[in-house]
Amino acid sequence: MTQLVNLLSKLSISAPLPIRIDFKELRKIRQCNNTVLACKSIINRDTININKNELIRTLVDIEMTSDEFHTKCENDKQFLKLAAGRLSICSSRQGSLDEQEQLRVCNQVSEKYGINISKLSSVAVRPTKNGKIITNKEKKKDKITNDMCLKSFDGKISGKINGFITAKVAFGSGGHQDNVFAELDTMASWWEQYMNGVDDMLLILCDTDYIESYNRLVQKYEKTTNIKIINHYDFQKYIIENYKCDCIS
Repeated sequence: MTQLVNLLSKLSISAPLPIRIDFKELRKIRQCNNTVLACKSIINRDTININKNELIRTLVDIEMTSDEFHTKCENDKQFLKLAAGRLSICSSRQGSLDEQEQLRVCNQVSEKYGINISKLSSVAVRPTKNGKIITNKEKKKDKITNDMCLKSFDGKISGKINGFITAKVAFGSGGHQDNVFAELDTMASWWEQYMNGVDDMLLILCDTDYIESYNRLVQKYEKTTNIKIINHYDFQKYIIENYKCDCIS
């Protein structure tokens, strides 16, 4: 009877709603912020928040010295805004910030079900081409070179689900997107070969508008039980639907 009451109590708790991120809009907002930061860097005559290579190209194109350029920006606010738009860091190239958001919002929901998602640094943990998972300390100790490794994992998942996360946000045009899916395919293929049958999971969080490429990747590994390829919103729904009896109020 007590167990039944506890179960009903858990079911009565309002399940959290999945959080959807509009990554295209997020990038637009970040681009506006990047332009503001570029304005400040130009006025301060530093290069902290600007594309340094683009600054060099710009000076060549407009046939100005650095001093002439900065003086012009100080005296002409419209010119400053145009320059900042050209020199600001491109938000679509800040994929690591998008991936942090994927992990953050997924953890907001998953942690309520005893599933914790944490970000890993870019060198923390990575697979080797001969089938091992190593830390950066082990990599240095054993003198394992980068060409003997795959890309490092972006996050770790622990609790009721254990394993590693590869996160990717890919929107827009360009051949770079082919490289993105080739990279994800390489990681999934490695996991299928060396980690097949283990309890740990490879979670590939992929948000993209390349639907055909995404669907091909999902279909290729859908029968591998410890690989899950899913976007950030559907992953939250998966947790809510499959672990609803474990929700923590």
